[in-house]
Amino acid sequence: MDKLGIEPSLLLAQVVNFLIIVVVLTKLLYKPILTALEKRRKEIEKGIALTEKMQQEDIKLQEKKQRIVDEARSEALTIIDEAKKQGSVAGKEITAQAHRDAQEIITRAKAENEKLRHSLEKDIRRQTVELAALMAKRLLTQVLTAEDKHKIIEKHLRELSSEKQEVS
Repeated sequence: MDKLGIEPSLLLAQVVNFLIIVVVLTKLLYKPILTALEKRRKEIEKGIALTEKMQQEDIKLQEKKQRIVDEARSEALTIIDEAKKQGSVAGKEITAQAHRDAQEIITRAKAENEKLRHSLEKDIRRQTVELAALMAKRLLTQVLTAEDKHKIIEKHLRELSSEKQEVS
């Protein structure tokens, strides 16, 4: 080895120095760096797992949100349909009540009209009787004596009164 320019004592010293440096670096730097890298790798894996978990939860939340929106839309349509049905029923009830009220008004008007007709007929008969009595009185005044006139008038008044009572 001397021929090659290598001194064995220096080579041995360099190998020992290299081994000491390797041991020192392994103990002091390499293991802490490996530990830090391993720790960092685990944190990254946790972050990735957490991200995936959050994405899955986000997907679930989106699905849940969509279900809730669909249910709300369905309920809203149901409520609208029910409101339309109730509105239709209420409209029919109002229309029916209006028809009943109209019939009641017509019935009352007919009854009042009938009462008025009877009242007018009574008034016309009364006025006719009074007019007939007045005419008879004038005619009888010229033709008959006072005593005959009274008898005839009383007779006719009794007949008219009895007719009047029959009509009432």
